[in-house]
Amino acid sequence: MKTTIKYFCLLLTSLTLLTSCGPKPQYKTSLGKKKLKHYNSVQYGTESPKTFKSFKRQK
Repeated sequence: MKTTIKYFCLLLTSLTLLTSCGPKPQYKTSLGKKKLKHYNSVQYGTESPKTFKSFKRQK
């Protein structure tokens, strides 16, 4: 009985760690925030959009 509880806890802990270390969604990254701001300004016309040469990640 104790071994099954240990395996269950180990499985639960490993699943929690594996799912928490995933990549961020794009809208939470700095590049995604810039894209969202640009597209919203183009769509709603709140301010004149800056011209972006490329949205590729700059290193």
